[in-house]
Amino acid sequence: HVSPELNAKTLLFESRFEGGNLGRVVQVHEYEYDLFLMPDINTKAGVNGGNTQWYYFAVTNMKPDVEYKLNIVNLVKPNSLYNSGMRPAFYSTTDGEKGIGWRRV
Repeated sequence: HVSPELNAKTLLFESRFEGGNLGRVVQVHEYEYDLFLMPDINTKAGVNGGNTQWYYFAVTNMKPDVEYKLNIVNLVKPNSLYNSGMRPAFYSTTDGEKGIGWRRV
């Protein structure tokens, strides 16, 4: 449970749904958060605790015209398409109501 005062100042993260893999979130600055993913199922737990190659979670309580920084701390894959310029996929329910679907951010 989050108090109304805190709720008004922070983002709310959720991944308790099929495929959700967000384990923990730490707010490090007013608009910056460190995100820790749960390891992929059926991967070998090693030094890093297993593979984390993807992410799926929801974020609510965002303020308009504010730029947020989300740091995925343990996205562990040495050779990733992000190294070649790929950008994360993003979906906004507010934009979805206007006919705008998934996009890269």
